[in-house]
Amino acid sequence: MKKLVFFTMAILMSISIYAQRSDNADYWNTWEYTPKDGMREDFEKAAAKKTAMFNKTPETAIYTYRIITGPSSGTYVRVESNKSPEDYELDRSAEGNYWNDNVSNFVAKNSGQVRWQRLNNGTYNYDPENKTPAKYVQRTTFNVKADKIMHFRRFMSRLTKLLEKRGIQVTRILFRLESGGNRNQFVVATTFDTYKRPPMPEQENTWGEDYDELFGPGSWDEDRINFDASLEYWGEQTETMQFVPEMSTKL
Repeated sequence: MKKLVFFTMAILMSISIYAQRSDNADYWNTWEYTPKDGMREDFEKAAAKKTAMFNKTPETAIYTYRIITGPSSGTYVRVESNKSPEDYELDRSAEGNYWNDNVSNFVAKNSGQVRWQRLNNGTYNYDPENKTPAKYVQRTTFNVKADKIMHFRRFMSRLTKLLEKRGIQVTRILFRLESGGNRNQFVVATTFDTYKRPPMPEQENTWGEDYDELFGPGSWDEDRINFDASLEYWGEQTETMQFVPEMSTKL
């Protein structure tokens, strides 16, 4: 009986997730590759050649970043942006076969394809028409407790409104994992082209005061406490990634 209940719940959850998919949603694909020892240059050249052959148009564009901080330093992250559900119906077998035959021999470890959905209500100052990749991306990964998703998303959404109110010039994109891992995993990508911080507009109020003005007295403290409680104990990791133009689409 317990097995039957569990199976039924799994089916209902699968149907629910499928039903939530939107034809207007913005999906992104990522792959992560760690080259074999002594084969980094070979991997870069082979991946660059594959990109030049198969990823020449805006519709097939792919961008490559190298992680430069933390234990995953030296791993390459390949990114496809702004994908619609129809893109996953395309036959890309020739491209995949070429990679397997000509690039994968230089790879020690890879993540497989991971699909992400960009969340509008946690994204700030993002222009999908701007195809110029940023030189650097700070990627913060959050692992969120299943029963605390709304606390996490509320704070992320409200932060974007706070950034707008304070006129902060930064691009910040929120993603939720769609397929290829734990769906309770979120990523915030913050882009920049120089480590020098842009000038900050003068403010009369603190961050907390502006937050409370937007969302009600005490909201800043309450939402931050709920946000912290929403994360798993291993729940937050930040890495910096640097753009690799030689391995990326040139538009």
